[in-house]
Amino acid sequence: MARVTRKKELGYASTVNHETLRRLAVEVGEETVSSLLIVFSDELSRYSDQLTDAPSPLKVREISHAIKSSAASFGADELAELARECESRVKLGQDSWVHDQLPRLTDMLQGTAIEYKALASQQDLFNSQG
Repeated sequence: MARVTRKKELGYASTVNHETLRRLAVEVGEETVSSLLIVFSDELSRYSDQLTDAPSPLKVREISHAIKSSAASFGADELAELARECESRVKLGQDSWVHDQLPRLTDMLQGTAIEYKALASQQDLFNSQG
């Protein structure tokens, strides 16, 4: 099974696509992936902080654009999809929808950051999943 879904305390089920992480490990090595997961986690935390201070639609668009590709690269498919949708809605001028989704996006960023930091610390990350 390539996906593992866990209910987080923050109120959403986060899906990590472990097959994506395995492919990344083949490309760059397992130790490098662990380091990259920490960087990714820290990046998500920074984005979450930036989104909590009533960001402009342009800021939401910039952050969503950055998140969608990095999240997809690390197998955070649900986060990548929400970021893609937020970016698209900003482009369409649907600021109200985006504003309503900011708490969900922020919660997902925080939960995913925690989850990926925990993944990075697992001793046997690629043999214990899936």
